[in-house]
Amino acid sequence: MTVKHDITFHPSWWYKNADIHFTQDFFDEPEYRMECDVKMRKALYEHFGEYGIGEKNPEKRPLIGSDLLAAGYLYSEIMGCEIKYQENNSPQVVCMELDEDTIDEVEDVDLDTNKVWAKTQKQIDYLVDKYGHVETHINLMGIQNIAMDLMGQELMVSYYTAPDEVKDLLTKITDLSIDIGKRFKALSPVVSAGVTAITKQTVPECYLTSNCSVEMISNELYEKFLLEHDKRLAETFKNFGIHHCGQSMEHVVDGYSKIPELTFAEVGAGSDMKAVRAALPNVYLNARYSPARLMNASENEVFTEVEKLIKDGDNAKHEISISCVGIDSNVSDENIINFLKACANVNL
Repeated sequence: MTVKHDITFHPSWWYKNADIHFTQDFFDEPEYRMECDVKMRKALYEHFGEYGIGEKNPEKRPLIGSDLLAAGYLYSEIMGCEIKYQENNSPQVVCMELDEDTIDEVEDVDLDTNKVWAKTQKQIDYLVDKYGHVETHINLMGIQNIAMDLMGQELMVSYYTAPDEVKDLLTKITDLSIDIGKRFKALSPVVSAGVTAITKQTVPECYLTSNCSVEMISNELYEKFLLEHDKRLAETFKNFGIHHCGQSMEHVVDGYSKIPELTFAEVGAGSDMKAVRAALPNVYLNARYSPARLMNASENEVFTEVEKLIKDGDNAKHEISISCVGIDSNVSDENIINFLKACANVNL
């Protein structure tokens, strides 16, 4: 059988190839976002329809967020961060620059009275009232990702100088994440495509947390500060996944392996797939192929590298897929097609 695969583009690609502008309206105005979503899926077909990507005549989808790009910002905005929008980029979070002396300023979030969440709830109510349902593709931000939006590099220092205060902050973030996750799950069983779209093909009902920044810490720190919070998420949502886009997931995989409900893991480009598979023998793995590498790799190199990633990550049940995420406007269609052909060429 052919390995499951997917491609996801950086906003700069959409801006150049589909004239999509990622202003605040894209994220706050449902009808405008739905119009853009139709254009985006049609553009995918025009470029890559021969390889099973996109739709020739897409219909409107009532969705919040998007499964066609990565944009993690909402949780941090709810907790007080400012967000800046750009036409050709994802929303950028402005760090609050809290430190160990100001970390206590972060309060528990009551979504029912939070003004930022109220905007999201308004969109949900509108879509449910008009279309009868809503697809939830908001990026499910990871616990440390959010903490870093609040504290920046001071978080790394405070792990050592103010551990109790950091633990309190991480608990507040986890409480918020569980509250939001439960609300999304009440709307749809599929909630993780805003983190990585491949989940729709592989483990569609998993709750996938974004552990992008865990690449920056040791397994010792992960287990001391973050493991308990990922376990809380896993215990709450049962079917649980971890997105780790860093280039050495193997250095924290021992910590990840201690989460009993782990069903899916996204393995960052550059990671040791064999080591990750050895530590997670019964977890569905999605290998990430680097979009930066794709820009310059030859067709033969892409074929060889894609096959190696898949073979190294395979198991007896063939719980392996591959995606290339964040492809920007500098990558040619020819190179993207090389990736798609390489994925289709590997048989399990």
